[in-house]
Amino acid sequence: MRRFWIGVLGAACVMAAGCPGCSDITKILNPTGVQSVAVLPASAQLIVGQTQQFAATIKPDSASDKGVTWSVAPGGNAMIDAKGLVTALAPGQAVVTATTVASPVHTAQAAVTIVSTSVK
Repeated sequence: MRRFWIGVLGAACVMAAGCPGCSDITKILNPTGVQSVAVLPASAQLIVGQTQQFAATIKPDSASDKGVTWSVAPGGNAMIDAKGLVTALAPGQAVVTATTVASPVHTAQAAVTIVSTSVK
């Protein structure tokens, strides 16, 4: 019971302090924040010059902000656009990372292998 009252007191203090968006108690009791992100495909093999579309899935489905920023490292092997489209630039390995906009602590990665010619 003590934890309950501490939680109520904490929520009241946050609202009284003028927290933006905290005036709606349903946002505190039923958060719609990001809890995780996943990248698909989890791995890809490309030939130099090829492209691969990656997609990010944000959980929970009710998350209010499902935006992600994309990055790739090292940049000399591949580049990625704002929509998750990777272009293979040079042979080697690269890691694609999706970072949630709403909560940048949530990231997911995918591995990319880039070869100079088709592997059979």
